[in-house]
Amino acid sequence: MSKTLVIILSETRAHEITFNNFKENVIDRLGADLCLCIGVKPDYDYDNPFYKLSKYKFLYKEPEDFGDAFDYAYNIITQNRPKYECVKNSNSLYGLLGTPQTSNKNITYYGNDLKSFKFNDCDDDEVVVHAPNFPNQKWTNQIYGIHKSNNNNNKTQEHVDTYKKGLHWREFLKIKDQFMGGVSDDKNQHPGSAGILIFFRWFLLKNLQDNGLINKYDRFVITRSDFVYQLPHPKLNAMSEKNIWIPDGEYYTGYTDRHAVLSKHNIKEYLNIFNNFVLRSNDYFIKMTSKQNWNLEALIHFHLKQNNVIQHVKHMPYIMYSVRNINGTTRWAGGNFSEKLGYYIKYDSEYKKSSEIKEQFEQQKINIDIFFKKYFSKK
Repeated sequence: MSKTLVIILSETRAHEITFNNFKENVIDRLGADLCLCIGVKPDYDYDNPFYKLSKYKFLYKEPEDFGDAFDYAYNIITQNRPKYECVKNSNSLYGLLGTPQTSNKNITYYGNDLKSFKFNDCDDDEVVVHAPNFPNQKWTNQIYGIHKSNNNNNKTQEHVDTYKKGLHWREFLKIKDQFMGGVSDDKNQHPGSAGILIFFRWFLLKNLQDNGLINKYDRFVITRSDFVYQLPHPKLNAMSEKNIWIPDGEYYTGYTDRHAVLSKHNIKEYLNIFNNFVLRSNDYFIKMTSKQNWNLEALIHFHLKQNNVIQHVKHMPYIMYSVRNINGTTRWAGGNFSEKLGYYIKYDSEYKKSSEIKEQFEQQKINIDIFFKKYFSKK
Protein backbone atom coordinates (compact mmCIF):
# COMPACT_ATOMS: atom_id res chain seq x y z
CA MET A 1 0.00 0.00 0.00
CA SER A 2 1.31 3.43 -0.97
CA LYS A 3 2.33 5.66 1.95
CA THR A 4 2.06 9.44 1.83
CA LEU A 5 3.80 12.15 3.85
CA VAL A 6 2.37 15.67 3.87
CA ILE A 7 4.93 18.33 4.76
CA ILE A 8 4.27 21.85 5.98
CA LEU A 9 7.26 23.98 5.10
CA SER A 10 8.84 26.99 6.82
CA GLU A 11 6.15 27.93 9.36
CA THR A 12 2.79 27.04 10.87
CA ARG A 13 0.20 29.78 10.94
CA ALA A 14 -3.54 30.51 10.65
CA HIS A 15 -4.50 27.23 12.35
CA GLU A 16 -7.62 28.86 13.83
CA ILE A 17 -8.94 29.16 10.27
CA THR A 18 -7.34 26.32 8.37
CA PHE A 19 -6.59 23.29 10.53
CA ASN A 20 -9.95 21.48 10.40
CA ASN A 21 -10.20 22.19 6.67
CA PHE A 22 -6.63 20.92 6.17
CA LYS A 23 -7.11 17.74 8.18
CA GLU A 24 -10.33 16.82 6.38
CA ASN A 25 -9.30 17.73 2.83
CA VAL A 26 -5.62 16.72 2.88
CA ILE A 27 -4.56 14.45 5.77
CA ASP A 28 -7.74 12.34 6.06
CA ARG A 29 -8.45 12.45 2.36
CA LEU A 30 -4.98 11.10 1.48
CA GLY A 31 -4.56 8.86 4.54
CA ALA A 32 -1.27 10.65 5.13
CA ASP A 33 1.15 11.30 7.95
CA LEU A 34 2.11 14.89 8.74
CA CYS A 35 5.60 16.36 8.95
CA LEU A 36 6.55 19.87 10.04
CA CYS A 37 9.76 21.37 8.67
CA ILE A 38 9.68 24.82 10.17
CA GLY A 39 11.50 27.61 11.92
CA VAL A 40 10.68 28.22 15.56
CA LYS A 41 11.12 31.30 17.74
CA PRO A 42 11.15 31.45 21.57
CA ASP A 43 7.43 32.25 21.61
CA TYR A 44 6.40 29.45 19.23
CA ASP A 45 3.04 27.92 20.13
CA TYR A 46 3.73 24.21 20.64
CA ASP A 47 0.06 23.66 21.47
CA ASN A 48 -1.12 24.46 17.95
CA PRO A 49 -2.98 21.55 16.31
CA PHE A 50 -0.54 21.22 13.39
CA TYR A 51 2.29 20.54 15.84
CA LYS A 52 0.22 18.08 17.85
CA LEU A 53 -0.85 16.15 14.75
CA SER A 54 2.59 15.90 13.18
CA LYS A 55 4.45 12.59 13.27
CA TYR A 56 7.78 14.19 12.36
CA LYS A 57 9.06 17.55 13.54
CA PHE A 58 12.13 19.06 11.88
CA LEU A 59 12.67 22.30 13.76
CA TYR A 60 15.25 25.00 13.12
CA LYS A 61 15.83 27.82 15.58
CA GLU A 62 14.93 30.80 13.43
CA PRO A 63 17.70 33.43 13.22
CA GLU A 64 17.28 37.15 12.74
CA ASP A 65 19.41 36.87 9.60
CA PHE A 66 18.98 33.74 7.48
CA GLY A 67 22.51 34.25 6.23
CA ASP A 68 23.46 32.36 9.40
CA ALA A 69 21.23 29.47 8.32
CA PHE A 70 22.78 29.39 4.85
CA ASP A 71 26.25 29.37 6.41
CA TYR A 72 25.20 26.34 8.44
CA ALA A 73 23.96 24.55 5.32
CA TYR A 74 27.01 25.59 3.28
CA ASN A 75 29.44 24.22 5.88
CA ILE A 76 27.69 20.85 5.81
CA ILE A 77 27.50 20.59 2.01
CA THR A 78 31.13 21.61 1.46
CA GLN A 79 32.54 18.96 3.79
CA ASN A 80 32.91 16.58 0.83
CA ARG A 81 32.85 19.06 -2.03
CA PRO A 82 35.40 18.36 -4.81
CA LYS A 83 38.08 21.01 -5.33
CA TYR A 84 36.77 21.82 -8.82
CA GLU A 85 33.39 21.86 -10.50
CA CYS A 86 33.11 20.85 -14.13
CA VAL A 87 31.28 23.36 -16.34
CA LYS A 88 30.47 21.43 -19.50
CA ASN A 89 30.96 22.98 -22.94
CA SER A 90 32.65 26.06 -21.49
CA ASN A 91 36.04 27.38 -22.63
CA SER A 92 37.57 29.94 -20.23
CA LEU A 93 40.80 29.84 -22.25
CA TYR A 94 39.14 31.17 -25.39
CA GLY A 95 41.15 34.07 -26.86
CA LEU A 96 43.70 34.13 -24.02
CA LEU A 97 46.43 32.00 -25.61
CA GLY A 98 47.41 32.43 -29.24
CA THR A 99 49.55 29.32 -29.64
CA PRO A 100 48.69 25.80 -28.41
CA GLN A 101 50.97 23.80 -26.11
CA THR A 102 52.52 26.96 -24.65
CA SER A 103 52.45 28.76 -21.30
CA ASN A 104 52.72 32.33 -20.03
CA LYS A 105 52.74 34.07 -16.65
CA ASN A 106 49.06 33.29 -16.00
CA ILE A 107 48.49 30.14 -18.06
CA THR A 108 50.23 26.78 -17.71
CA TYR A 109 50.15 24.00 -20.29
CA TYR A 110 49.79 20.64 -18.52
CA GLY A 111 50.05 18.28 -21.49
CA ASN A 112 47.48 15.87 -22.86
CA ASP A 113 47.20 13.05 -20.32
CA LEU A 114 43.97 13.66 -18.43
CA LYS A 115 44.05 10.20 -16.81
CA SER A 116 47.19 11.02 -14.86
CA PHE A 117 46.36 14.70 -14.21
CA LYS A 118 45.76 15.27 -10.50
CA PHE A 119 43.32 18.09 -9.86
CA ASN A 120 44.04 18.08 -6.12
CA ASP A 121 47.69 18.92 -6.79
CA CYS A 122 46.67 21.94 -8.85
CA ASP A 123 46.06 25.38 -7.37
CA ASP A 124 44.87 27.22 -10.49
CA ASP A 125 41.57 29.07 -10.39
CA GLU A 126 40.49 27.18 -13.49
CA VAL A 127 41.56 24.15 -15.50
CA VAL A 128 40.51 23.90 -19.14
CA VAL A 129 40.34 20.45 -20.76
CA HIS A 130 39.94 19.97 -24.51
CA ALA A 131 38.32 16.68 -25.47
CA PRO A 132 39.79 14.20 -28.00
CA ASN A 133 37.03 15.19 -30.43
CA PHE A 134 37.65 18.95 -30.09
CA PRO A 135 37.19 20.22 -33.68
CA ASN A 136 40.45 22.19 -33.90
CA GLN A 137 43.11 19.47 -33.89
CA LYS A 138 45.83 21.91 -32.80
CA TRP A 139 44.13 22.04 -29.37
CA THR A 140 42.81 18.48 -29.17
CA ASN A 141 43.18 16.59 -25.89
CA GLN A 142 45.10 19.40 -24.13
CA ILE A 143 44.98 20.64 -20.52
CA TYR A 144 45.64 24.21 -19.38
CA GLY A 145 45.59 25.88 -15.99
CA ILE A 146 44.58 29.52 -15.51
CA HIS A 147 46.27 30.74 -12.35
CA LYS A 148 44.15 33.87 -11.79
CA SER A 149 40.72 34.11 -13.35
CA ASN A 150 38.32 37.01 -13.62
CA ASN A 151 35.40 34.57 -14.08
CA ASN A 152 34.13 36.61 -17.04
CA ASN A 153 35.62 34.61 -19.90
CA ASN A 154 33.03 31.84 -20.21
CA LYS A 155 32.84 31.08 -23.92
CA THR A 156 30.27 28.41 -24.74
CA GLN A 157 31.99 25.81 -26.92
CA GLU A 158 31.38 22.11 -27.41
CA HIS A 159 33.93 19.42 -26.56
CA VAL A 160 35.82 21.55 -24.06
CA ASP A 161 35.16 21.78 -20.32
CA THR A 162 36.33 24.27 -17.70
CA TYR A 163 36.92 23.13 -14.13
CA LYS A 164 36.33 25.98 -11.69
CA LYS A 165 36.73 26.34 -7.94
CA GLY A 166 33.37 26.49 -6.21
CA LEU A 167 31.78 29.84 -5.44
CA HIS A 168 30.64 30.90 -2.00
CA TRP A 169 26.85 30.96 -1.72
CA ARG A 170 26.80 34.74 -1.14
CA GLU A 171 27.86 35.27 -4.75
CA PHE A 172 24.24 34.51 -5.70
CA LEU A 173 23.12 37.67 -3.90
CA LYS A 174 24.72 39.59 -6.77
CA ILE A 175 22.06 38.19 -9.09
CA LYS A 176 18.93 40.31 -8.95
CA ASP A 177 16.50 40.46 -7.50
CA GLN A 178 14.19 38.71 -5.00
CA PHE A 179 14.94 35.00 -4.63
CA MET A 180 17.26 35.35 -1.61
CA GLY A 181 15.12 37.56 0.60
CA GLY A 182 15.66 37.00 4.31
CA VAL A 183 19.46 37.29 4.05
CA SER A 184 21.00 40.52 5.30
CA ASP A 185 23.65 42.02 3.02
CA ASP A 186 25.02 45.57 2.92
CA LYS A 187 25.50 45.63 -0.85
CA ASN A 188 23.15 43.08 -2.39
CA GLN A 189 20.07 42.86 -0.18
CA HIS A 190 17.12 41.02 -1.76
CA PRO A 191 13.59 42.06 -0.77
CA GLY A 192 10.99 39.67 0.60
CA SER A 193 11.56 36.30 2.23
CA ALA A 194 11.95 33.77 -0.62
CA GLY A 195 15.45 32.81 0.50
CA ILE A 196 13.96 31.36 3.69
CA LEU A 197 11.99 28.89 1.58
CA ILE A 198 15.17 27.88 -0.27
CA PHE A 199 16.85 27.17 3.07
CA PHE A 200 13.94 25.09 4.34
CA ARG A 201 13.93 23.04 1.13
CA TRP A 202 17.54 22.15 1.91
CA PHE A 203 16.74 21.52 5.58
CA LEU A 204 13.81 19.28 4.62
CA LEU A 205 15.89 17.23 2.18
CA LYS A 206 18.64 16.80 4.78
CA ASN A 207 16.19 15.54 7.40
CA LEU A 208 14.32 13.25 5.02
CA GLN A 209 17.63 11.65 4.06
CA ASP A 210 19.03 11.53 7.59
CA ASN A 211 15.87 9.80 8.85
CA GLY A 212 15.45 7.40 5.93
CA LEU A 213 12.03 8.79 5.03
CA ILE A 214 12.48 8.98 1.27
CA ASN A 215 12.48 5.19 1.12
CA LYS A 216 9.81 4.84 3.80
CA TYR A 217 7.22 6.90 1.91
CA ASP A 218 6.08 6.66 -1.70
CA ARG A 219 4.50 10.09 -2.16
CA PHE A 220 5.16 13.52 -0.67
CA VAL A 221 2.95 16.61 -0.59
CA ILE A 222 4.82 19.81 0.24
CA THR A 223 2.44 22.59 1.19
CA ARG A 224 1.70 25.39 3.64
CA SER A 225 -0.51 25.66 6.70
CA ASP A 226 -2.44 28.80 5.75
CA PHE A 227 -4.33 27.26 2.83
CA VAL A 228 -8.10 26.94 2.79
CA TYR A 229 -9.12 24.12 0.43
CA GLN A 230 -12.28 24.72 -1.55
CA LEU A 231 -12.33 21.07 -2.64
CA PRO A 232 -10.75 17.89 -1.26
CA HIS A 233 -7.22 17.23 -2.48
CA PRO A 234 -7.10 14.92 -5.53
CA LYS A 235 -6.26 11.37 -4.54
CA LEU A 236 -2.69 10.55 -5.45
CA ASN A 237 -3.47 7.36 -7.35
CA ALA A 238 -4.88 9.67 -10.03
CA MET A 239 -1.54 11.50 -10.25
CA SER A 240 1.35 9.50 -11.70
CA GLU A 241 4.34 9.13 -9.39
CA LYS A 242 6.57 9.73 -12.42
CA ASN A 243 5.46 13.35 -12.51
CA ILE A 244 5.98 16.49 -10.43
CA TRP A 245 2.56 17.99 -9.82
CA ILE A 246 2.23 21.74 -9.33
CA PRO A 247 -1.00 23.79 -9.07
CA ASP A 248 -2.15 25.39 -12.30
CA GLY A 249 -1.75 29.07 -11.46
CA GLU A 250 0.32 31.79 -9.78
CA TYR A 251 3.17 31.19 -12.23
CA TYR A 252 5.04 34.51 -12.08
CA THR A 253 7.29 33.45 -15.00
CA GLY A 254 7.90 30.02 -13.44
CA TYR A 255 6.12 27.54 -11.17
CA THR A 256 4.38 28.36 -7.91
CA ASP A 257 6.34 27.40 -4.80
CA ARG A 258 3.28 26.98 -2.60
CA HIS A 259 2.33 23.35 -3.19
CA ALA A 260 3.83 20.33 -4.91
CA VAL A 261 3.03 16.62 -5.14
CA LEU A 262 6.15 14.48 -5.50
CA SER A 263 7.38 10.92 -5.22
CA LYS A 264 10.46 9.18 -3.86
CA HIS A 265 11.75 9.23 -7.45
CA ASN A 266 11.81 13.03 -7.88
CA ILE A 267 11.69 14.73 -4.47
CA LYS A 268 15.46 15.21 -4.32
CA GLU A 269 15.51 16.92 -7.73
CA TYR A 270 12.73 19.24 -6.57
CA LEU A 271 14.28 20.20 -3.24
CA ASN A 272 18.04 20.44 -3.87
CA ILE A 273 18.20 24.07 -5.04
CA PHE A 274 20.73 25.18 -2.43
CA ASN A 275 22.73 21.97 -2.82
CA ASN A 276 23.20 22.91 -6.46
CA PHE A 277 24.04 26.50 -5.55
CA VAL A 278 27.02 24.97 -3.73
CA LEU A 279 27.96 21.85 -5.72
CA ARG A 280 27.15 23.28 -9.16
CA SER A 281 27.79 26.88 -8.19
CA ASN A 282 29.57 28.01 -11.36
CA ASP A 283 27.14 26.32 -13.73
CA TYR A 284 24.13 27.89 -11.97
CA PHE A 285 25.79 31.27 -11.51
CA ILE A 286 26.88 31.60 -15.15
CA LYS A 287 23.44 30.66 -16.46
CA MET A 288 21.54 32.80 -13.98
CA THR A 289 23.58 35.95 -14.67
CA SER A 290 22.24 35.94 -18.24
CA LYS A 291 19.00 37.47 -16.91
CA GLN A 292 17.83 39.64 -14.03
CA ASN A 293 14.64 39.98 -11.99
CA TRP A 294 14.73 36.44 -10.62
CA ASN A 295 11.99 35.35 -8.24
CA LEU A 296 11.46 31.99 -6.52
CA GLU A 297 8.95 30.83 -9.13
CA ALA A 298 11.41 31.47 -11.98
CA LEU A 299 14.17 29.81 -9.98
CA ILE A 300 12.10 26.64 -9.45
CA HIS A 301 11.45 26.44 -13.21
CA PHE A 302 15.14 26.96 -13.97
CA HIS A 303 16.21 24.45 -11.32
CA LEU A 304 13.92 21.69 -12.58
CA LYS A 305 15.25 22.27 -16.08
CA GLN A 306 18.86 22.01 -14.87
CA ASN A 307 17.99 18.79 -13.02
CA ASN A 308 16.49 17.42 -16.25
CA VAL A 309 13.05 16.76 -14.74
CA ILE A 310 11.09 19.69 -16.16
CA GLN A 311 9.55 17.40 -18.77
CA HIS A 312 7.83 15.57 -15.90
CA VAL A 313 6.03 18.65 -14.55
CA LYS A 314 2.24 18.34 -14.73
CA HIS A 315 -0.50 20.57 -13.38
CA MET A 316 -3.16 19.86 -10.79
CA PRO A 317 -6.23 22.03 -10.17
CA TYR A 318 -5.69 25.11 -8.03
CA ILE A 319 -8.19 24.28 -5.28
CA MET A 320 -6.79 26.31 -2.38
CA TYR A 321 -6.07 29.89 -1.34
CA SER A 322 -3.88 31.56 1.32
CA VAL A 323 -5.39 33.35 4.32
CA ARG A 324 -4.51 35.02 7.59
CA ASN A 325 -6.49 35.91 10.67
CA ILE A 326 -7.15 39.50 11.73
CA ASN A 327 -4.37 39.36 14.31
CA GLY A 328 -2.48 36.47 12.75
CA THR A 329 1.33 36.40 12.52
CA THR A 330 2.75 36.10 9.02
CA ARG A 331 5.64 37.27 6.85
CA TRP A 332 3.15 38.81 4.44
CA ALA A 333 1.01 41.84 5.04
CA GLY A 334 -1.84 43.30 3.12
CA GLY A 335 -4.40 41.19 1.32
CA ASN A 336 -8.11 41.88 1.26
CA PHE A 337 -10.32 41.37 4.26
CA SER A 338 -13.49 39.38 3.55
CA GLU A 339 -16.41 40.45 5.71
CA LYS A 340 -18.26 37.30 4.65
CA LEU A 341 -15.45 34.93 5.58
CA GLY A 342 -14.00 36.92 8.49
CA TYR A 343 -10.33 36.76 7.49
CA TYR A 344 -7.78 38.18 5.05
CA ILE A 345 -7.28 36.59 1.62
CA LYS A 346 -3.71 37.01 0.46
CA TYR A 347 -4.19 36.79 -3.31
CA ASP A 348 -7.44 37.63 -5.07
CA SER A 349 -6.18 35.71 -8.11
CA GLU A 350 -5.65 32.57 -6.02
CA TYR A 351 -9.09 32.83 -4.44
CA LYS A 352 -10.70 33.43 -7.82
CA LYS A 353 -8.93 30.47 -9.43
CA SER A 354 -9.90 28.05 -6.66
CA SER A 355 -13.47 29.37 -6.68
CA GLU A 356 -13.71 28.74 -10.42
CA ILE A 357 -12.59 25.13 -9.97
CA LYS A 358 -15.13 24.66 -7.18
CA GLU A 359 -17.88 26.13 -9.37
CA GLN A 360 -16.97 23.79 -12.25
CA PHE A 361 -17.30 20.82 -9.90
CA GLU A 362 -20.65 21.95 -8.53
CA GLN A 363 -22.04 22.56 -12.01
CA GLN A 364 -21.10 19.08 -13.22
CA LYS A 365 -22.83 17.38 -10.27
CA ILE A 366 -20.56 14.34 -10.35
CA ASN A 367 -18.41 12.44 -7.87
CA ILE A 368 -15.29 14.40 -6.87
CA ASP A 369 -12.92 11.63 -7.99
CA ILE A 370 -14.61 11.43 -11.38
CA PHE A 371 -14.32 15.22 -11.64
CA PHE A 372 -10.57 15.07 -11.03
CA LYS A 373 -10.17 12.16 -13.43
CA LYS A 374 -11.82 14.23 -16.17
CA TYR A 375 -9.63 17.22 -15.24
CA PHE A 376 -6.38 15.25 -15.53
CA SER A 377 -7.47 13.57 -18.78
CA LYS A 378 -7.60 17.01 -20.42
CA LYS A 379 -4.06 17.96 -19.32
